[in-house]
Amino acid sequence: MTSEIRQLLGYLLAGLLLYCLIRPFVGTQAALKADPSQVGWGWLVCSFGVLLVYRIRYVAPFASLLSGISQKKVTFRDAFTLFHLSNIMRYLPGRIWGVVRLLSLSLRFGLSKTAAGSSLTLHVGVETALGGLIAMTLLLSHPMREMATEVFETLSQGNTVLFTLAGMGILAGGILLIPRLADYARQFLNTLFPLVGNAQLCVNVLVSHSLLWCCQGFAFFLFVRSLSPVPWTAMGLLTASFAFAWIVGFLSFLTPGGLGIREGLLGLLLSNYMPTSQAMLVSLLCRLWMLSAEILLAGTAFLLHRKTRCSENA
Repeated sequence: MTSEIRQLLGYLLAGLLLYCLIRPFVGTQAALKADPSQVGWGWLVCSFGVLLVYRIRYVAPFASLLSGISQKKVTFRDAFTLFHLSNIMRYLPGRIWGVVRLLSLSLRFGLSKTAAGSSLTLHVGVETALGGLIAMTLLLSHPMREMATEVFETLSQGNTVLFTLAGMGILAGGILLIPRLADYARQFLNTLFPLVGNAQLCVNVLVSHSLLWCCQGFAFFLFVRSLSPVPWTAMGLLTASFAFAWIVGFLSFLTPGGLGIREGLLGLLLSNYMPTSQAMLVSLLCRLWMLSAEILLAGTAFLLHRKTRCSENA
């Protein structure tokens, strides 16, 4: 009876997740009725293939960190299953369900929640830091520099910075004042000790994330090129534009997965290469393009996990 209830809750949660993924795009049918003859299907298929390579290899540095922190060999398959089963949950309202799911699943793979949480924190932290460095190359282009400056000024003039600082202050105070959170913070710092002196692991993670950003940027450029004849010389700035929009969406606390914020900013940056209406359409389709890959890999991870559990129960 308990397993049936758990299975029913799983179906309800999957339905809620699907609803949350589709809802932001309801009402965009008119915008999506673009002339199919204007789509470069060859470039689009190539971009999706490169995107899948990126999303599959994305868990490689995560697996390395898991192995280094837990002091046990974590296979690529286990890291792939653990990450992609939980990653899709980040689109649920609240923005914490992806992490919650990853921590709960980590026990099934023989990993502690502390090791899984610390690995994910470092994994995303390195990705964000390198993405920030890539985004800074926007300053090399005059129109992009003006636009990026306007975005920063808008954020500074509003309450975004104030809310961010207040949130950081509350978080820091909670960690220091609440014993349980302080204990979690100490456990996180303790998990970093195995990485101290492991220069090879640190270099591998940095190199892996650098190559992953190059792969992601190339996939995004091919995707944009399938919808608009952008020159090959724009690949660097388009990668930087994507990195900038990704970081702002990631740091946003307003919507799950940065939905809406990332698309709006990306459309604004893409308007330097195409009409504004087309740029907004491309940014919207970019989200659908990425969601398709994430749903496909989440389904693959679900089948792998189910096959593993069936073999264990046999």
